[in-house]
Amino acid sequence: MWAQESDESPYSSYGFGDLLNTNQVVQAAMGGVGVAATDPYSVSAQQPASYAHLLKPTFEIGGLARWVRLRSDEGEQQRRAVRPLGLSVGIPFAKGKAGLALGLSPFTDVGYRIGDTGTLPDGGSVRYTYEGSGGLNKAFVGVGTTVWQKRDSLGNGHKLTAGGNFVYLFGGIERTRKAYYPEGWNYLNTQAFSSLVMRGPAATLGLQYLGDLRRRTTLDEEPLRYTVALSVDPGFAISARRTELVNSFTATTTGVETFRDTISYTDGSRGTVGLPTAWGLGVGLVSPTWTVMAEARLRDWSSLRLDVEGYALPEDLGPSMSYALGAAWTPLGLRNGSFLGRTTYRLGVRHAQDYLRVGGEALRETAVSAGLSLPLMGSMTRSRFTIGADLGQRTSPAVGRISEGFLDLYVGFTITPDIREVWFRKRRIE
Repeated sequence: MWAQESDESPYSSYGFGDLLNTNQVVQAAMGGVGVAATDPYSVSAQQPASYAHLLKPTFEIGGLARWVRLRSDEGEQQRRAVRPLGLSVGIPFAKGKAGLALGLSPFTDVGYRIGDTGTLPDGGSVRYTYEGSGGLNKAFVGVGTTVWQKRDSLGNGHKLTAGGNFVYLFGGIERTRKAYYPEGWNYLNTQAFSSLVMRGPAATLGLQYLGDLRRRTTLDEEPLRYTVALSVDPGFAISARRTELVNSFTATTTGVETFRDTISYTDGSRGTVGLPTAWGLGVGLVSPTWTVMAEARLRDWSSLRLDVEGYALPEDLGPSMSYALGAAWTPLGLRNGSFLGRTTYRLGVRHAQDYLRVGGEALRETAVSAGLSLPLMGSMTRSRFTIGADLGQRTSPAVGRISEGFLDLYVGFTITPDIREVWFRKRRIE
């Protein structure tokens, strides 16, 4: 018997928790695509080569509210949670041929409290609780630059960009297991607490090629371009430190718990976690008013190396694979005009095989997304307010497992500072 009592997913009790692969609302509203992104007013940390396409300094911040419905053979529950998507800053330089970006975002998330019951050999019942919290965060700074470019007077030509992110992963995962025994049966309640703190460097490397599919013959003609992109996260080993405490305790009927005796204690057992290499391949079609992108990403977590004495993941891991298709349409493109004409309409769909294995079976996730990027500050700048929604389901083929349906509502702001915006206006005191 299980009962999820926290605001996150019971599946986050496996591995390092839920992987969070999208760092801003603009990408999330398009199915999470980002490897082939060339948005001049957004930072795609999945593809550092895209920083060379930035046209203005860009500040982005976002978050989401999640509603989850859990279903199993034993019942149904609903959960809610609020989660940040992080922040990012992008700055073009070298006369538009290069860009710098930095940011901070969550990488994995752990949050669960699960209850279960069992039977003792002498017929009594024991109650178990499993709790977990924490996760990993990702800070990055990167540069993208134009390696080769050829252009004519009408803007036709080709462009090859390359980039890299220096990434620093940090955070920790805490897990607590408790056993509550019936009073008067000569048993002591037991608690086992473990903490794994991880930190260390990583990297993301990327390449993008942008070429003409339909050349422009006059300035009034709308060109059509294509992009092919590759991203790689090389496998790195990050440091890890494990702490574990096992103790007995007593509990009153009102829920007050009192520490009794220490059974075992391990402080600061050190080791490393070797992350596997990740690959991303993306293609796209780009016009002045619309964009369509498709991508595939792979990371074989079965090759993860966990060398921390006394610590083991709760379940085996396997390859994670995701496929996404996203589209965006701005009726006026980069031209000024009406509010609706400058609004960007976004759609996306994705299907993924999770790195988590539950009962030996891989989790499957399918979702559709949609969103709007609404222009701010009239027609003076490219600042925008983006809202979006992601509707999907995550399931396991294993018999008797939990089905997880979810709805994510995204909110994000993109600010492109301009001297004409109100917060840059110098006020006169009279």
